[in-house]
Amino acid sequence: MESRSIKGERHYVFDDVNEYIAHFSSSEDTRNPRRNWRNSKEGEWVFSDDGRIVQLLKVKDMISHPNDRKNYKYARGWVRTIVGTFLNKDDVFMDTDFDKHPDRYTFSGKKTSQSKRLKERRIPTKRERLFATSVATGTDAINAYKKAFGDTKDSNARSKAVALLKQERVMKEIEKSVTDIAKNLGVDHEYILNNLKCLAENSIDENIQLQSTKELGKAIGTLGGTTIKQKEVGIFGMLQEFTPEQIESARRPSLEPSKEVNSTE
Repeated sequence: MESRSIKGERHYVFDDVNEYIAHFSSSEDTRNPRRNWRNSKEGEWVFSDDGRIVQLLKVKDMISHPNDRKNYKYARGWVRTIVGTFLNKDDVFMDTDFDKHPDRYTFSGKKTSQSKRLKERRIPTKRERLFATSVATGTDAINAYKKAFGDTKDSNARSKAVALLKQERVMKEIEKSVTDIAKNLGVDHEYILNNLKCLAENSIDENIQLQSTKELGKAIGTLGGTTIKQKEVGIFGMLQEFTPEQIESARRPSLEPSKEVNSTE
């Protein structure tokens, strides 16, 4: 959430619906944000084109031509938010990046291509977050894109999914989702290192012993490369070369429940 003041009154930009609802929880005037800011009225809260929620502080349904030319239809009008002022046109992108709008009272939102907007966006949209979560949970990129953005042809979904995976904000969201899922499953540094140690000490395959020993060396910095201080998702990937069967077969017998614990001699 970000905010700025105009004449002492604070105006907000919310990152998502939950943040918006939490802020207005004590107010009876809370309304669901409108999806299409171009058809919204002054005072209404709307979704910006970069996926955040902002209020329309001023709305004009028409725009005059400098020479008062009749039937001038350059734009349907304009809207102003706490961030900036935007022409009401289909090809204008309403963003919530304060850095791009040093003066909120001048027109912003020149026509930009979809690919340029994709690269310039800093905060992932709701659909991009859904895409990232789907990828993190094992859905292939094409179906993850279809799920997040709606049905489309495989060829289009493939190219658009690839473009998303090249964006740093999307990859960070995927890494965050993977880390969260791993923690919920109890997969952390201790778990990873313990499994690698079991493989190194107990596997009957010398190649697996050597490989797991190398990975342990990387993890603790002995062999360089990945260190324990790096992102959990990096260390989480150390076991990806081993099958579940290999990991299970290499566990120390002492780690398994003993059937003779309660026996008497």
